[in-house]
Amino acid sequence: MNKTKDENELRRLAGNAIRSLYQIILFVQGDTMEYRILDQNKELRSISDEAGDFFEFRENMIDNVHPQERELFAESTEPSALLDILSGEVYFSFDCRLRHTDRKYYWSRVTLCNADKEDSSEGNDFLLLLQDIHAVKTAALFEEREQREIFLQLQKNYDRLYEENMTDAQTGCYNRKGLQYHTEKTLQEIERTGKYLFVCVADLNGLKYLNDTYGHTAGDEAIAAVSGELRKASPEGACIVRTGGDEFLIMAALDKDSNEPQSIEGKVDEGLRLYNEKNARPFTIGASLGWVFAPLTDGSKELDQLIEEADARMYEQRKKRDLHRRG
Repeated sequence: MNKTKDENELRRLAGNAIRSLYQIILFVQGDTMEYRILDQNKELRSISDEAGDFFEFRENMIDNVHPQERELFAESTEPSALLDILSGEVYFSFDCRLRHTDRKYYWSRVTLCNADKEDSSEGNDFLLLLQDIHAVKTAALFEEREQREIFLQLQKNYDRLYEENMTDAQTGCYNRKGLQYHTEKTLQEIERTGKYLFVCVADLNGLKYLNDTYGHTAGDEAIAAVSGELRKASPEGACIVRTGGDEFLIMAALDKDSNEPQSIEGKVDEGLRLYNEKNARPFTIGASLGWVFAPLTDGSKELDQLIEEADARMYEQRKKRDLHRRG
């Protein structure tokens, strides 16, 4: 039967265990800031001498910390700051990568611990302890990276589904859900930047005539052609919405001296002219547009008025252009 180990033997075993746990055990005398290394593993032999001034040890350590954690290490081991922290905490820790004698960086946990009184923050003497956590940290970072990639993929899928829910499948333009979402964004941008609001209402000429005379395939082609030209002609970042079967709304926040509102009608007309020329059909695809470009001071209430004004201008143009218009 084994004899019970005496207290000195237990202390020796505990000391062996502690020295095995840490790569460096360094004692700092708080009033003089002189240090003495109580234990040090061979992979960190190049970092410091066995004893000396803590300020020199700290500078040498900073030189051997990975650049990405160097500022963290410098801030956390600044003597007056760490003594202030240790006056209220028994210990604190942080992680960083240290350069070993093989010139490669490995993760360590740096712990600064008050050493004057057990489980107390009284006194200025402290220990600096370095613990090897490279394998655990690397595994955790790898898992974190995998989880981040999974999250990003889920976010992409969510964004895609969200966008699809706001998009008209036939034209690729936004639907009324998309209009509501982008209206809020546009109004917020105008409020933040002082930009002007550009609103354009567009209508396909003679959709009912095309459907009745040439079939719905012709009508679908005309809708696709007009929506495509509207998207090409619209200002960058504009919200283009299919508000009805052959009705579209374009909305954007633009600098007040922008000339894009004046050019959109000509761009759409020229695009449809080239489309008709390239795709010979027994019918001509055309559109009518009306737009307003003005400062916005009363939010959504004024927005509704400007849309009505743009719609009225579109209707006046359609009376001239659409030979088969309704009513």
